[in-house]
Amino acid sequence: MERDALADRLQRQLQSADGLNDAVEAAVSIARDLGLRVGVPVILRDLTNVVVRLDPSPVVARIPLTLSRLRGREWFELEVRALSWLARAGAPVAPPTTAVDPGPHERDGFLVSLWELVDHDPDRFDAAAGGRALRELHEALEHLPEELPDFRRLDEIAALLDRLRPSELVSQEEIDGMREVSELLAVEPPPPLRPIHGDAHLGNVLWAPEGPCWTDFENLCAGPVEYDLACTSWRVRPQDADALGAYGRHDEALRDRMEPFLALFLAPWTVTIVERRPSSGGVEEVRRRIKRALEPLAR
Repeated sequence: MERDALADRLQRQLQSADGLNDAVEAAVSIARDLGLRVGVPVILRDLTNVVVRLDPSPVVARIPLTLSRLRGREWFELEVRALSWLARAGAPVAPPTTAVDPGPHERDGFLVSLWELVDHDPDRFDAAAGGRALRELHEALEHLPEELPDFRRLDEIAALLDRLRPSELVSQEEIDGMREVSELLAVEPPPPLRPIHGDAHLGNVLWAPEGPCWTDFENLCAGPVEYDLACTSWRVRPQDADALGAYGRHDEALRDRMEPFLALFLAPWTVTIVERRPSSGGVEEVRRRIKRALEPLAR
């Protein structure tokens, strides 16, 4: 009940500054200017990004409302460019549209990228198939001709922590604690780096008739494949073990070492996301992720 009350209170505080309708209008305007037919747009998701289906055109628009607070246009240009390359290489990904310029386009302060509509059906969920597709993706990513940010992203984490203010979601002590964890992780020698997805959990898979398609590459970075596998293992869900088993051989000890980096990255971003789009489940997840992020201080 307390979590529900907190979520309702945050929702009332932030409703007027949401920007959802303006983001959708920007996406529709851009699509029509490019010659796409758009009737009534359908909002598929509103969390880190607003994702809008542009019926009747087989195109989806994605508008970042959270990550764009700290990341510039070049970050989203990289994602579109990399995914276009991966699609041409035959990797199991949801590709940018080829019907028109996929962007990102800018209008009214919003960045909008355009993606091919995938026939996604959650009933096709198959964790093992997702794990096999992740290995296939990693094989393709290894040859990606792009310079990518380091998976630790400590500068971004520092900037995000500087923006956070004590609230009902996170205390000043917890903000300071995450800064301490960042300092601890900064002195750890990094493993060999290579291109990885950066947020490879099964929620970022579209289940198409031809098989799993990995999507949401906005955290594309350079790191060990075990960082991607930690994105799956740290959630501790029964189906995730199936995905890891199907992925196959990897360094399990290194995967465990990656979890503190992942937790520190996710915790402050989750606070930011739930501040914008409160829910009782989101509040609970904020508490869980902050607790995980602070675990290195107890060692």
